[in-house]
Amino acid sequence: MGMISFLKKTFFATALALALSGSMAQANQKYTIGIVFPFMNIAWEQRWLDSAKWAAAQLKDKGYDIEIKALDGAGDAQTQMQQINNLTLQGVNYIIVHPLSETALNGAIDNAMDAGIPVMATSIGSVTNPRPVQLVFDNAKYITDIVDYLTQRTGGKVNALNVRGVAGTAADTQFQTTLANYLKSKYPDIKIVGDVYGEWNQSTAQQRVAAILPTLPKVDIVFSTGVAAFGVGQAFVTAGQQVPLQVYGLDGVDLKMLMNLNEKSGYTSKAMNNDPGTGSVAINVAVAELTGVKVPRKLIAPTLWLDLDDVKKDYANISDTDSAYRTYSYDWTIKNIVNTSK
Repeated sequence: MGMISFLKKTFFATALALALSGSMAQANQKYTIGIVFPFMNIAWEQRWLDSAKWAAAQLKDKGYDIEIKALDGAGDAQTQMQQINNLTLQGVNYIIVHPLSETALNGAIDNAMDAGIPVMATSIGSVTNPRPVQLVFDNAKYITDIVDYLTQRTGGKVNALNVRGVAGTAADTQFQTTLANYLKSKYPDIKIVGDVYGEWNQSTAQQRVAAILPTLPKVDIVFSTGVAAFGVGQAFVTAGQQVPLQVYGLDGVDLKMLMNLNEKSGYTSKAMNNDPGTGSVAINVAVAELTGVKVPRKLIAPTLWLDLDDVKKDYANISDTDSAYRTYSYDWTIKNIVNTSK
């Protein structure tokens, strides 16, 4: 289906819905939303899905019946491409993808959108295709906030270990470009003495930090963006070394490690990550677009900061496999995400 046909189809469907219902929502309107994950074996992605399911349940009060089809890309962009194509053939109403590549999925996204299926790229990164909605995190602010916090705590003349994410993803590329430029311009006395790919995975981060640790001088701070802080900390603990200052993620193991270190030695830090609760935002945006709301192509997703007091108060009994997150209502999403973007 060409773009002109798609636009005509979308316009006709929206006009008919409004004529029949007299409002945006139709009673018992059913939508099937396919979600293509990068990998589903980490707490962050699991909580993302939990928050998406929460939003789907909340939307029943607005007259929508949302079916979610969740697929695991198993860390492979080609698998994600095939999954998008399969969802297109199945005729789902909307596709949300957490892209493992900025470019590899562009053709599959075009296939879906040419078939009249809106697409959103979100969470782990973005795509270079300009057609889908991109619900992305402000990764530049994310990393500069971490650097500012760690520098304020240490004075800035320190050795740092840099634990990266998944090579080739838009998020990791943006993290690293921002980090390098920010250190050069504002904190030239921070010296990166080691650099490894933790792949946003606790066990991978632990193994790779443990492998490089014997070769490093004293490490004062760690840039452990996303899901890696616990693995990094465990590598230092196992080696009999003091855990350097780092900002922890939102996983249960991260929050429990932060509380345990504080209890044993007075160690203090904060927890912060891109909020897994963005799953609820994504579902809300999908329904908005499906029902005729004009959605900007770029939206900024929420990030969650937790002080140590917040962690102790709200997550003292969190399980290892859980993750802290917030949920966001449809009305909140329209007001704070859709209507504030350009």
